[in-house]
Formats: sequence, C-alpha cells, structure tokens
Amino acid sequence: MVKIVTVDSSVIISTFLPSEKRHEEACSLWNKVLSGEILAVMPYSVLVEVVSAIRRRTGSELFAHETQRMLEGLSSVSFVILDGRSAAKACQIATKTGLRGMDALVVQVAREYKAELITFDLEMQQKAAM
Repeated sequence: MVKIVTVDSSVIISTFLPSEKRHEEACSLWNKVLSGEILAVMPYSVLVEVVSAIRRRTGSELFAHETQRMLEGLSSVSFVILDGRSAAKACQIATKTGLRGMDALVVQVAREYKAELITFDLEMQQKAAM
C-alpha cells in the first residue's frame, strides 16, 4: 500500500530554495513524492502559498509560473478544493487549536484523508496533534 501524506508549503518551498536550512531533508521527502513512492494530498491553498513564496523569495515570475505548472502536473500530487463542509471542519480545527487559517486547512485535509502531516512548522505540528 502506498503511503499518503499531506505536505505543508514549508517543506515544498524548501525543496526549491537551496538556501533553506532544511533543503536536503525536504528534497529527500519530495523525491519520494516525485517518484510515486508516496502520494501527496493537499488543499489548493498550499499551491498558492508555494507559488507566492517562490515569487517573493526569488523575484522571478518565470520560476513561480514553472513551479505552479510542475506542481499541477504531478500525478502523485492531488490538490483538494475547499468546499463548505471542509471549510467548516477547518474552522473547527482553527477554533480548537488556535492555528492560522491556512494551516487549519492543511491539517483538515490531512485528517480527512488520513494522511501523515509533513511540515517544518513546529507550531503547526504541535497544534495538529491536539
């Protein structure tokens, strides 16, 4: 059985930016996603966060566009659309844990799909366990 994970934007961004301190760790994990060894399911908010962070940190619109196309084209990655039911569940998570909105969406998807949450955000990791 293939392992399913929800990857936070902090990890994906680190794969694209060698200057990030956990770049090698992120690449190791992301290579497993790229190879199809593990499957990733994430809310579309992760795509937006990654693309916007790449644009802000590199200054390159082209790199941001290429990142978006690459992520959307991966067969081992599924992006989930936010609907009323999932938004309500994310609100419950945010209310209970105090997580930021986008983080609550990521945690909600991980829970809904029974996926392992992969993040470099310590606060998110701790509060997701609540």
